[in-house]
Amino acid sequence: MIKYGLKLWTNNKDLFTEAVLLYKKGIVDFIELYHNPGSADEMEHFDSLQEVPVEIHHTHTSGFHEFMIGPEQLKIWEGTRRLADYLGAQKIIVHPGQNHTFESFFHELERIDDPRILIENMAGLDTNEQPMYAQTLEQLKQIAAVKPICFDFEKAAKAAVYQGLDYKTFVADCLDALKPTYFHISGGDISHAVDEHTNLWESRIDAAWVRSELNNRFIQSDAQLVFETPKQDGLSNDVKNMQFFKEALNT
Repeated sequence: MIKYGLKLWTNNKDLFTEAVLLYKKGIVDFIELYHNPGSADEMEHFDSLQEVPVEIHHTHTSGFHEFMIGPEQLKIWEGTRRLADYLGAQKIIVHPGQNHTFESFFHELERIDDPRILIENMAGLDTNEQPMYAQTLEQLKQIAAVKPICFDFEKAAKAAVYQGLDYKTFVADCLDALKPTYFHISGGDISHAVDEHTNLWESRIDAAWVRSELNNRFIQSDAQLVFETPKQDGLSNDVKNMQFFKEALNT
């Protein structure tokens, strides 16, 4: 069964009340909260979210885009852990950076190790058109041997484009080998490898196929699926993307 996740940032405090209402109405099943450094210093601001299951996404700025961990990064990481503790998160999603080998990545990972960490797969190119680590299946297999994978469908499609592979074949191979249970989805254009997060109806990534893959693989267990689609009119556009995905097999 697919559990539907809403993406929020720690600076989206104006959307928290609406998000809790969506949970109470059964429209979303959980929230993934992105730690934006500097906007999560006072934990009581997040009290309303304690009514909702929350997972945490660690920042990928402030040195974490490169995933090089120094004193400043350790301070930010402690803020992420504190937020996860406060909200009872079972998962902390972490980006693996760029210009790494598995050995150099693992060396940095040990500096922040936490049993709740999942490592997200990366696109072929970031938004600055720089190649990313953790985009090939071999790299992801190495990572999955030490940490579970948060599998982003859009990023995987972009990684396939960068490698000259059919994206559906690549995604299916990744799902078979990595066996993820936690996912991200957004739209994207499969004519280039640069990461993007568009609406699903603007996408050339086949949402009906993705939904079929998840439904077939999670008949007796749960898949958590976070929608990383654009924000418009409060959270109404998030809901539209979820509804589009739910109806994708019928379009």
